[in-house]
Amino acid sequence: MAPEYAMRGHLSDKADVYSYGIVVLEIVSGRSNTTHRAKEECFYLLDWALILKEKGDLMELVDPMLGSDYDKQEVMLAINVALLCTNVSPAVRPSMSSVVSIFEGRTAIQELTPDSSVQSKDDISAMRKHYKLIQEGSVADSQTHSLSIEGPWTRSSSSAVDLYPDNPDSDYWKNRN
Repeated sequence: MAPEYAMRGHLSDKADVYSYGIVVLEIVSGRSNTTHRAKEECFYLLDWALILKEKGDLMELVDPMLGSDYDKQEVMLAINVALLCTNVSPAVRPSMSSVVSIFEGRTAIQELTPDSSVQSKDDISAMRKHYKLIQEGSVADSQTHSLSIEGPWTRSSSSAVDLYPDNPDSDYWKNRN
């Protein structure tokens, strides 16, 4: 779930880009995005990937079941695209058409800046607390919880038809990046 959706209920096409990045990390690593070991301990795939990037050891992320039967350059490209897609700031995430261009080799991948890819400890802590409440079933639909970071968080649902207008002449299509 994209941070802006989890924290503020804001849903956009960049939230889909974030989700795509998480799915790519899951495929490359052979792991689920979130793994619970004990009630208080939780493993987040994106956090691990960012730590490995900082250490310069992203290949440790690759599923060991693959052995050595893969193209290392393609895997590194996939991981770096996934990290770009999961940037905390939606404005920094590429569009899906840019992602396709990167994979086709028509566009070079941007380098991540450390400040833009890592969330503050308070943001991460608040988001984990929110996810834990959801998983424990204590967050009811449409219920608002006040948290110290960005004000109230809400949990809601929507479908793809909610995201785009039916009218092709609307301002949405003119203002879309």
